[in-house]
Amino acid sequence: AANHAEFKPSAEGSGFYTGGYLGPFDVSLVALIACGLLASALWEENYGESPAENDDDEKAKSSASGALKKAYYTTISNPDILSCGIISSLFEGSMYIFVFMWTPALTTLAKEELGDEFEGLPFGVIFSTFMVCCMAGSSIFSIAMEKLKPEQLAVTVFGVAAFAFAMIVLSASATSTFLAMNLFEMCVGMYFPSMGTMKGMIVPEDKRAAIYNLFRIPLNFIVLFSLLTDLTPR
Repeated sequence: AANHAEFKPSAEGSGFYTGGYLGPFDVSLVALIACGLLASALWEENYGESPAENDDDEKAKSSASGALKKAYYTTISNPDILSCGIISSLFEGSMYIFVFMWTPALTTLAKEELGDEFEGLPFGVIFSTFMVCCMAGSSIFSIAMEKLKPEQLAVTVFGVAAFAFAMIVLSASATSTFLAMNLFEMCVGMYFPSMGTMKGMIVPEDKRAAIYNLFRIPLNFIVLFSLLTDLTPR
């Protein structure tokens, strides 16, 4: 799919591009739409069973929009759930921006430092290092949970992640920027289990799926904003 069409704007002067390496993503969009239509037509919601219900009784089923409406009012009326959603959307939004920008950021810094001697970066090794740091963060979470509560650990994670991002923004060295990126990836590895633990304690089980879907709405807006604007590494 990547070689099927040339990478070019969809129209002259347009900021939207098609073809090239975007080809697989365009194909996946069609596949996702097809899966969504099939799921909406063929799948039924798993509402679980109440202890008071008899096996022969059928539970009244609400529509998807009704479930989202209930989830919305539950989220708005509960400060803990609302705060959890805002925090997770903002942190994961920063994580996606990092995913989009780490390659051009490191490339720009390396070109400035090496000049004509620059021959490219080992992106495979760099990405593998990020994944190792992320795994290390998950291991640190398991150790830290023996002495700290999830919310206490999360506050530390957010503070260290903000410090790492500040280093990425302010650093003029490719090496120090790379080290700060590894620190942020360790925070990501600690974030997901800590946030998952807190969501499990805060979000009611009967509305969990719908509330998690609501959490992703602002996250998607952050991702789209970062993709549709002309972000530069410097």
